[in-house]
Amino acid sequence: MAHSSEAAIKAALLANGVIMLMKLGGAILSGSASMMAEFKHSVGDWANGFFLLIGIRQSQRPVDDRYQFGHGKRVFFWSFIASLGMLFIGGALSIYGGIEKIIHPEHLKYIGLNLGIVGISILFECYSMYMAVKAIMQESGESARGISMFWRVFSVLAKATPATRFIFLEDTAALMGLILAGSAIILSVLTGNILFDGLASILIGMMLLLIGLATARENVAAILGEAADPALIRQVGDYVLALEGVKDVHSIRSMCIGPKKYLVELIIEANERLCLTECDRINQRVSRLLKEQFEEVAHALVSIISDNHMKDWAGKPVLP
Repeated sequence: MAHSSEAAIKAALLANGVIMLMKLGGAILSGSASMMAEFKHSVGDWANGFFLLIGIRQSQRPVDDRYQFGHGKRVFFWSFIASLGMLFIGGALSIYGGIEKIIHPEHLKYIGLNLGIVGISILFECYSMYMAVKAIMQESGESARGISMFWRVFSVLAKATPATRFIFLEDTAALMGLILAGSAIILSVLTGNILFDGLASILIGMMLLLIGLATARENVAAILGEAADPALIRQVGDYVLALEGVKDVHSIRSMCIGPKKYLVELIIEANERLCLTECDRINQRVSRLLKEQFEEVAHALVSIISDNHMKDWAGKPVLP
């Protein structure tokens, strides 16, 4: 997963670096607010790529005495920083630039050059998006190829790592922004009204604000240690309940410790007449089989209590 995420991020860095320079040149020559907003967007995207790459590299550090459950949450922290970059560098500055353009309108120049830059930028963004979609397919275990990947990507987006998902959303916003910027330039020329250019900059900024807020909220939840998907918890509970020596599953709690990695705490019930040696054997077997069966379970903490002769596990996480 780390390899596919890195490939998608490096592709985005290359694409955004080239696009950023082209947009800057076009914005300075033409005086287009929407093109300047797109330049700011690309600056944010380019910087965010480095943040995400740092997060992935740091999350791969081995377990040590200070971080005994690993460094997996570092990718969430740097993804959160990237979200802030999208909010303030891309979103807020683009809205400000659009308002400034409406208040102080200036006629556009070098229209053909700007439209050419928009067209080339769309091609680069399509390449970056293709790499992101390909990485999402690999991370989610999907076998789709070619154009079918783009139809299925939204249904499996939640299964991707935060970094890859962020790159995909970033590329989606970039493509929509380029279409808006190109359309605004054409409308401004055809109607002679520069208002379209300023409005496009504001719309681009609002779109970036929404995506930035959504990704920031998601990463904050992961940093704080949100629980695993209830569907996964149900699968874990049902699997453990079927193991030899387990009478019932009293409760399961979970906490995110990395991309698609969880610390899972289980309290299971066993025959009250079992000796400590038997209980210890059940404990070790449940822990081992859980990590073998579910790749999302990075650590399993198992406690055994005596059977209370009541059905506690009903296919959903039950807190003690």
